[in-house]
Amino acid sequence: MTSRTQNSSNAKTLLIWLGGAVAVIGLVAVVISGAGGSSGGADHPDLQGDPVVTGDFLQQFPSTGVENSAGSPVPEVSGVDFDGNPVSIVKNGKPKMLLFLAHWCPHCRDEVPEVQAYLETNTIPDEVDFISVATSIDRGRVNFPPSSWLEGENWSVPVILDSAGSEAYVAYGAGAFPFWAMVDADGNLITRVSGAGQVDLAAWSALLADSVAG
Repeated sequence: MTSRTQNSSNAKTLLIWLGGAVAVIGLVAVVISGAGGSSGGADHPDLQGDPVVTGDFLQQFPSTGVENSAGSPVPEVSGVDFDGNPVSIVKNGKPKMLLFLAHWCPHCRDEVPEVQAYLETNTIPDEVDFISVATSIDRGRVNFPPSSWLEGENWSVPVILDSAGSEAYVAYGAGAFPFWAMVDADGNLITRVSGAGQVDLAAWSALLADSVAG
């Protein structure tokens, strides 16, 4: 499609479909008690990254699941993965699907293998960036370190390692995990979705790719 009006209409149609599910998510999703890990120390490479976050933070994601920041420019994040390779969320003319994950979250542990299974038989369009963020890392909680968990799941999505204060996650509004943000090609937020199994990857990736087609 070629017009912003058509793109907005498609996005609204999908948001209506999502609305009912999002309203229920607050009852079943894990809600964090704090953004950062409670255990200090920088001796483990998975405990914290040092991403650079620029731009205004989005509003806190509401517990009702009703989006309050649609249309706002999203923050840019420049960081590295577990191996020190650069990974960034930047305005580059491509829409984005962003997934924030916590290693200790049982819903994230449900979501990751389901997403990976989809990726093993389907391809995210080249027009769309799919990036994950390992955040709220805490050596004192289960399933630490996150690198071992994601490697064990053969996770193929690029990962940004968040800071000890979970700055990237907080910048995007810190919703319950797993926490998704959908971003248009102009770098503006479409919506955020919270809770396992609430995102139709095929529908979203097609919608985002179609928004820049033509």
